[in-house]
Amino acid sequence: AIREDFRERVLVGLPTFIHDYTTPRVVSTPGYSAYIKVAEGCSNHCSYCSIPSIRGEFRSRSEESVVREAEQLAAQGIREINLIAQDTTSFGRDRDTSLEKLLARLVKVGGVDWIRLLYLYPGRINDRLISIMKNEEKVLPYIDLPLQHISPPVLKAMNRQYTRAGVEKLIGKLRDELDGVTLRTSLIVGFPGETAKDFEELLSFVESVRFDRLGVFMYSREEGTPAYSMKGQVARKTKAGRLESLMAAQREISLEKGKELVGRRVEVLVEGMSEYGLKGRAASQAPDVDGATYVKGIEASSGDIIEAVVTDAGDYDLFAEKA
Repeated sequence: AIREDFRERVLVGLPTFIHDYTTPRVVSTPGYSAYIKVAEGCSNHCSYCSIPSIRGEFRSRSEESVVREAEQLAAQGIREINLIAQDTTSFGRDRDTSLEKLLARLVKVGGVDWIRLLYLYPGRINDRLISIMKNEEKVLPYIDLPLQHISPPVLKAMNRQYTRAGVEKLIGKLRDELDGVTLRTSLIVGFPGETAKDFEELLSFVESVRFDRLGVFMYSREEGTPAYSMKGQVARKTKAGRLESLMAAQREISLEKGKELVGRRVEVLVEGMSEYGLKGRAASQAPDVDGATYVKGIEASSGDIIEAVVTDAGDYDLFAEKA
């Protein structure tokens, strides 16, 4: 019999879908570089972020799925793979595997020359991962460490599980173990309750640690997150001033670090042409977020990896010539 009193019901719950190598995708990046998302969701539950409530808890793809996608991309001419997730260092924790095991397989994919890791949680960078970056030429010594803040009261309010002392110890170890390591971070200014003292601690930390790359964002309230209703919301003018202070300090640091590279040989992934000559990125420059390297005196095509000597540097860009 046909029921005539049927009522439509909408079932609402956390998502369980996870991308697979069989899922159709359009590579929107240039034909030599691509991102591979190794997981969905996040289980860190930072107080300012709605990702867990929107995308669910952290769910890793299988090793096989990621490797197969890398092989497919390599067959299309991709030479640089950028691994991403909300917390890339957590890959495999829910599947009895690890990021280190995945990398051990990815370095064997023919055609891929650069493997870059983005969004690494500081407390989950271990000796095995450092060893792979040290010994596997394809895995770039590039550490993207989104710290967000460093002042203890702000970290606690953000629900970030690390300390300044722990971060400084990690950074020291990375610089000791990885020759030529590039350190990048992103920070949030104006988080609810951030005092002038908290900000001064953050600024002194940036000036002391001297990151190679740094991005700063003003805190923006997001409905449905614990931070949305926290007391001590910071005025926009104050946030803007703090952002500019941090970026002014970083511009000076970036320029000094760039000048230190003058005379050194670097590998450059060619992206195209510019008025100066070839335009590309050194291994120390991630796509979309870092600067560029401009090379003259060399003929090459997009996707080629060439060697050049740095001759000058700006705040974020490098200038080079034929080695």
